[in-house]
Amino acid sequence: MSTIAKVFTILNLVFSLIIVSTVGLILSKSEDWKAKHTVEVKAHADDVAAKQVEFEKEKGERATFESQNRTLNNQLADLRSENGTLTSSNEQARNDNNELRGSVTAMQDSAKKIEMQLADLEGRNKQLMDSNEQNRATAATAEKDKLDAQDDRARLEGDIKRANEDIAAKEAQMVALNDQLGNLAAERAALVSAGVDIAAIVGDAIPEINGKVSAVGTNFVVLSVGATEKVSVGTPFHVYRGNNYIGRVIVENVLPDSATARVTLKNKAGLEFQAGDVATTRL
Repeated sequence: MSTIAKVFTILNLVFSLIIVSTVGLILSKSEDWKAKHTVEVKAHADDVAAKQVEFEKEKGERATFESQNRTLNNQLADLRSENGTLTSSNEQARNDNNELRGSVTAMQDSAKKIEMQLADLEGRNKQLMDSNEQNRATAATAEKDKLDAQDDRARLEGDIKRANEDIAAKEAQMVALNDQLGNLAAERAALVSAGVDIAAIVGDAIPEINGKVSAVGTNFVVLSVGATEKVSVGTPFHVYRGNNYIGRVIVENVLPDSATARVTLKNKAGLEFQAGDVATTRL
């Protein structure tokens, strides 16, 4: 064997020993890193699961608060609509004007209070949403933000309870006012039967629009008049069948030749709305 061959043989042996030693060291380090990585992956997965549970819980609370906000907004919209209708009725009923005006003023004050409470609820709800974002951004303050959110929730529940109590009181007032309106409608029917010209006595502050009920749904009716007859959203209609007062509806959607109106008052005799009933803006 030549000298060069011997040199190459020795170099190959040395190189093989170096490779074997390096591979052994790499495998040893790889096992250590693999064990550490497994522990870290499990810890990270546990942390992610815990944060996900907290996030889902607060997401549910947020959905609850948003639903309560929408409910209160709908109730406030109903109260505003009823206030406008009652104000128009007060202007037409001269003999009952003072009593009804006082009731409407009280309802407007209550509506303003509810509006302020809603603004407060929206502000606190925004604070809760901001806290939720902070919980996602940093795990270090997650527990503190969770406790803050729970405190906010307790305060919100107290505010909502008080708001519900105010709404219940206003609903009782609305029942009383609806009873008064039913009595006025009965008086109007009696006057019409006696040949009294109601329009000449009351005046024309509310434009007279006459139509019919063309269809009836669950708590709403479709009227045969629309934007062409100057019907607008919020226009109140009183519905009659002969001399029988059926109830009152308020327009919520207007098309050129028809309108959809929500039922806000039903008669105490149990008469239901029917297609063909007369609908008019004048009592």
